[in-house]
Amino acid sequence: MLEPEQITEYPDHLELSEELRAQLKQWSVPQAAEEDMDPDTYYDCVLSNAPGWKVGGWPAWNSTDPSTQRCSECGTRMEVLMTVATFEEGDDAANSWSPHPHPGAGPYPGHRGYNATGVQIGSGYRQHLFVCPAEPEHPHIELMT
Repeated sequence: MLEPEQITEYPDHLELSEELRAQLKQWSVPQAAEEDMDPDTYYDCVLSNAPGWKVGGWPAWNSTDPSTQRCSECGTRMEVLMTVATFEEGDDAANSWSPHPHPGAGPYPGHRGYNATGVQIGSGYRQHLFVCPAEPEHPHIELMT
């Protein structure tokens, strides 16, 4: 059963300017203290990138540094069309992105976090599909993070 939820997410801190990162870190100190979290990771864990399957949004850069994906045909910066993820919840204590509970949904034995679909990407990764916004017919790029 498909139960989409509309959310707003923001880019990974590594995709932001140094100035904006510094402002976010200052802003995050009191919120991080309330959640007993490190202010350096609060933005990424709680505010920026939602885990789980999604259409659009921003890629997660947990296992790699950010890399701009360019269309091989026209050089346009590609956008995330969709993400297929192993888990619906992050490992952080705050769980700000917890989905609405689904009857009978994960966690499955041997898995960390919520895996309501039972789909596993690699060893628990996300598969991002990028598309050219200028010409959707141009070749897509897939990236595992």
